[in-house]
Amino acid sequence: MSRLTEIHQQHGAILGERNGVTIPLSYGAADQEYRAVRKNILLSDYSHFGIAAISGDDAWSLLNQLVSGDVSSIRDEQAMYSLILDDSGNIITDLYIACDDERFLLLSEWVSGERLCELLRAKLAENEQEFTEIDAIESLTPEWGVLHFEGPYAWELLAEVYGMDVIGLPFQEHMHVDDDLILLRSGKHGEYSYKLIGPQDLLAEVWLQMLAAGEQYDMRTGGLDYQRLVRLENPCWEPDTLNSYSRCPIALQMQWAVRYDKESFTGQESLNQRLAQGVTHRVVGMKIAGKPEAIPQRGDKVICDGNCIGEVITCGYSPDLDACLGRLLLNDAMAWADIDAYQVMTAGTSVTVNTSPVPFARNYSFLVNPSEHSCVDSTRPRDLLQQAEWNRLKEENMRAEKAARATAESESTV
Repeated sequence: MSRLTEIHQQHGAILGERNGVTIPLSYGAADQEYRAVRKNILLSDYSHFGIAAISGDDAWSLLNQLVSGDVSSIRDEQAMYSLILDDSGNIITDLYIACDDERFLLLSEWVSGERLCELLRAKLAENEQEFTEIDAIESLTPEWGVLHFEGPYAWELLAEVYGMDVIGLPFQEHMHVDDDLILLRSGKHGEYSYKLIGPQDLLAEVWLQMLAAGEQYDMRTGGLDYQRLVRLENPCWEPDTLNSYSRCPIALQMQWAVRYDKESFTGQESLNQRLAQGVTHRVVGMKIAGKPEAIPQRGDKVICDGNCIGEVITCGYSPDLDACLGRLLLNDAMAWADIDAYQVMTAGTSVTVNTSPVPFARNYSFLVNPSEHSCVDSTRPRDLLQQAEWNRLKEENMRAEKAARATAESESTV
């Protein structure tokens, strides 16, 4: 048992397993952890992420033939999101790739570090003569882990602990902190999101440090259960949700994660054939205003003009948006956004749904400027909404003062 796991047990976390690793599922009510993500900061243990490293002069070219993205587009301290496909063009996993000095780090929440190494070694075995300058392919887990800081004010807490360089850290870039830890800014839920990567024993010390430092930010600790709601609002690739419907990036509307103009990568030929032939179904978002008596369930049929055109993949209620959100798998010709003519048959009744682009969430982080807005400084506006209110009150006060001066001048003249 790791020191981090012991800390979670001591603080009453409900533990479970993801990707073969024991981690917290929750520290309390999932809705409270969700609100921390959207309004303040949530600290979670993401040590279920598989982490692998590959080094050598040919490391980038081997990676480039394995993943769907273009690895040549990133430089030292930069990162990218990509996919690993099988020969049929179906998704095996998604991952982050970070260019770190003389090596690349691979991080995936769905497969282990050793599985990532297996995929790299299999690609290497296809043509070892081409990739002669590979120094090492190694799994860094379970010795390494990941802490996840997420929320509109995650930047402020981390800047307090690790310095002001955190504020200027761009999305999909990373920096070294405390020598042996790597801070990567990346996330899937729309808010400011940072992953602290490094040895488990150091992360245990950081967890305790952040419990104290995070109090003034109303930081909460949490498990992974909060993802159910935030991933309704900001959908991402989840194998447990999507695999029984499709693993094709075209059908899943994930072509943005594929670079078709690369020379070659695993699954490229099959994807090109699917593009030429066309897919039969595509995923599209759905939205229902308010909370209907019958919320659509996974597998419910979608009807248009009396014909079944697809089914519900997932659906749930978002209290922040006061709407039911989800995703549908529809016949390709019907998979368009902003259509209000479809019904879902659920619990013996018909519910009208609106197809919608994703994501749905009004991310609070969009209202926060790290150079201006502070969670703990009451002399500064907390966000753009508060700043707008401050500006309105300031203008009203100025008008009132101007009117008062005009009145005083008029009376003194008389």
